[in-house]
Amino acid sequence: MLKQLQAEFYQHVLVPNKTKNYQINGDFTGADLVQIYHHQYCMSLKEVLTKTYSCVQRLVGKNFFMSLATDFIQTYPSKTPNIIDYGKEFSAFIKHHPHCQNMLYLSDVAKFENLYEQCYFSTNSIFFMQSDYPIIKIWQLDEDSAQLDLRTDRVYLKIYKHESEVIVEKITQQEYGNEQCR
Repeated sequence: MLKQLQAEFYQHVLVPNKTKNYQINGDFTGADLVQIYHHQYCMSLKEVLTKTYSCVQRLVGKNFFMSLATDFIQTYPSKTPNIIDYGKEFSAFIKHHPHCQNMLYLSDVAKFENLYEQCYFSTNSIFFMQSDYPIIKIWQLDEDSAQLDLRTDRVYLKIYKHESEVIVEKITQQEYGNEQCR
């Protein structure tokens, strides 16, 4: 009974249901409280996505990013109590999102930002990625940059942590290939 009630409540937090009214003492109705909880849930996840994918937000603008985040949260609700783990699917989500089809580099930027954050929060991780776009240059752009030059050869990156600092290195295609075979 409790598990069923918890599952039902979780579904109502994801998609508030005006017809369900939990018995509550106080000035708010159960529907009001679920709506407040839903709003807080979404705001918390948007904050996580904003912190992890700050470059993506900078590239597309806050309003567009918040719209993407809303769509993402509806498609991929949080399934873990550890908020740091939320959003790993964002890169793939962006890659297939209809409004991002003219920004093919964006999913690679998101993948890079996710790997960077994973590396930051882990102790002994090394990640490798390849991209057809100049990911490091894009990531280092500031908000005042006038134009984004996407012309480049494929780049290969090694992302790792040394002491408390995350290091990003360009590596050769051969080094990348060697690591993929391990």
